[in-house]
Amino acid sequence: MSAAHGSGGGNGPVLALERLLAMANQIGDFFAPYPAGQREEGVRNHLRHYWDPRMRDALLDHVDATGGTGLQPHVLAAARLLRDERQAARKAYAGPPPRV
Repeated sequence: MSAAHGSGGGNGPVLALERLLAMANQIGDFFAPYPAGQREEGVRNHLRHYWDPRMRDALLDHVDATGGTGLQPHVLAAARLLRDERQAARKAYAGPPPRV
């Protein structure tokens, strides 16, 4: 898979999946020395605050499709936390339906 750099705000992928997995695991490497729980939260917070939504979506789609093949266990746990958090927020939303 090759990197597809969209221009002008398209909805295509920002980076190749392999690159996203490598980046997620690098973030996991940074948080690996942290105690259990904090390491997953650290990775989740980084993904939530610093990754483009398309990058997060691609990572979560990969987790859903493959079970997280290629991700370190604590990175996979962090991605699942992010997914669960996102699903809970969608269920709690009481406004008009979001635009798709």
